[in-house]
Amino acid sequence: MHESTRRTTLSYINVPIHFSSGQFQGRCVRAELVEIQKADLGRKYARVDRRPLDPPPVVQLKLYCVHNEGSDHEYEQEVQDYDDIQNLGLLCNVDLFQVSTQPDSSSEPSSLPRHPPQISPVVQPVRPPSGGYPLPSILPSMSTQSDKLPPLSSSSRVPVSDAKLPHLPPYAAYPESMKCTTALSGATFVQPACIDYEGKRALVFPFADLAVKIEGDFFLRYRIFDIFSRTSSLVDVPVQAECYGGPFHIYSTKEFPGLQPSTELSKQLSRYGVRLNTRETERKRKKKGSETSVIPSRTSKSRATRIPQSGSECD
Repeated sequence: MHESTRRTTLSYINVPIHFSSGQFQGRCVRAELVEIQKADLGRKYARVDRRPLDPPPVVQLKLYCVHNEGSDHEYEQEVQDYDDIQNLGLLCNVDLFQVSTQPDSSSEPSSLPRHPPQISPVVQPVRPPSGGYPLPSILPSMSTQSDKLPPLSSSSRVPVSDAKLPHLPPYAAYPESMKCTTALSGATFVQPACIDYEGKRALVFPFADLAVKIEGDFFLRYRIFDIFSRTSSLVDVPVQAECYGGPFHIYSTKEFPGLQPSTELSKQLSRYGVRLNTRETERKRKKKGSETSVIPSRTSKSRATRIPQSGSECD
């Protein structure tokens, strides 16, 4: 029984949930995740010098209270003050998927990175004729829900690398067997931070300590749940929402092009106490050729000044 309460169920992803315990006890709430900052690039993980994804991926959690649930007058309203939400127990975790390298005959060749289609994040719940809440056995499976995803954030920066990211097929084409989360290093579970975003308070999950151990093109899947909340029909913890992020490239140490200045969102998170690295200017990779060309010139110059001094002393 103790182990079963730790499990999570995917039956209620992106649909209204009637909670029987937790901070939303007695209420029907729908959660929504949106990636508001995607990673552009990263350097292959090394134990000696681990560099996290840049910029750090960030997802925003939106909560909607559903009123008159199951009736003809059903409507939902977003939570007005996210400072009232208890952060303790809210967790977001990530899974890693590698972009498929299989050619897509239906796609046209392009030198620019291509992103998945923007689809509305609203997924209508499936209800029985009586209007009650659905049980897991009558809900769509995970494979049929995966293609109903939030759009990518328009505020994400254009990738700074010159890598030609392949066309990203629909997320439904990526089964769980293609998950490579074991290649992630760092904090894959994070708690939210409440910050000012776009003129109002917002709950965001910053993944400031993620690195990838292998090279290639990848994307992240985010899932949110509350370990202290339960539904009226299940003892397992429901996964309330999920979304998929944009693609990014992991370079080898020799090919890593460097880092761009930190985004405004990263600086904002740092001001709110989130531990992450911020930069005001671009940080390019140092070239060994330029370093070796400078050192001999300094050495020859110093030798040239010492020779006359030693000769004058002898005189």
